[in-house]
Amino acid sequence: MRRLRFLPGQALPVCTPRVPGVWRWLSPANAPRPDGTVEFHVRSVADGAVSPVLVDQVAAGELLWLGPACDLGLSLADSAGADLLLVAGGTGLAPLRALVEQAAAAPTGQRVTLVVGSRTLLDLYDAVALDKLASAHRDWLTVVLAFSDDRDVEPAAQGDVLSVALYHYRSGQAIYVCGPPQMIKAARQRLPLTGVAGDRLHLATTFDRALDSAVWMSRQRAASRGPLAVRDDDAEGEGVQGSSGELSCD
Repeated sequence: MRRLRFLPGQALPVCTPRVPGVWRWLSPANAPRPDGTVEFHVRSVADGAVSPVLVDQVAAGELLWLGPACDLGLSLADSAGADLLLVAGGTGLAPLRALVEQAAAAPTGQRVTLVVGSRTLLDLYDAVALDKLASAHRDWLTVVLAFSDDRDVEPAAQGDVLSVALYHYRSGQAIYVCGPPQMIKAARQRLPLTGVAGDRLHLATTFDRALDSAVWMSRQRAASRGPLAVRDDDAEGEGVQGSSGELSCD
C-alpha cells in the first residue's frame, strides 16, 4: 500500500500479530530495491518471545507490522569518502551487507573490506550472498572470514573478529562495527587503543529491552514532533543484535 522508506544501516521496529504489542528492531540486509522487497536476518533465541515465532511459525503471506526506520550510527555519509573496514559479528552482518550494496549501487571509488566473524564454519550463514558480492565487486571489495573457535579452518582465518579486523586495518579507513553488545563494548575499548581515531570509528547502537506497545505509541506521537529518541544502554534483555539477530528497545 505504501513504500517502506529506509536507508542502509538503519533499523526498523517489527511486530508479528502472533505476539501483539511486542516489537523488535531489525536491520534490513539490503539497500532499497526497485521491487520494494526487504530482507531481514533473524536468529532464533531459545527463550526469546519473538525470534522463535518469526523463524519457526511465521509463513509466507502473513502480515507483519513495520514502523519507521531509525539510525544506528552506521550511515555511509559519515565516512567522508574514506575507504571502509566493515566488521560484522553474527547477524550484525545484515546492515553492513546493506552498506556494501549501497556502495555498489553508487560507486564512489572507496575500497571496502568486509570482515565477517563466526564461531565456527558451520555457524557461518549467508555465505552464498557473500560469495556473490565478492565475485561481483572483486575490484574494490574484499571479504574476510574470521572463526573464533574452529581449528579446522586455515590459520589466517582463526581468531576473534576484532583481532582479524585489526590485522586488515589500514590507516585512514573508516571502521563500522555491528554485532552483539559484548562485541560493540570490546570494540569501543580496543580499537581506540590501536590508534583508530574517534571520528573514524562507527559503532552500531544496541538496544536490550523489549519495546511494548504503550511505549511505542508514545514514541510514535513524539516522532511526529521530532526525531525518534533511542537509548544505548547495557540493560539485560532477551533481544540483542548479532547473537539473536534482533534489536529490542526499552
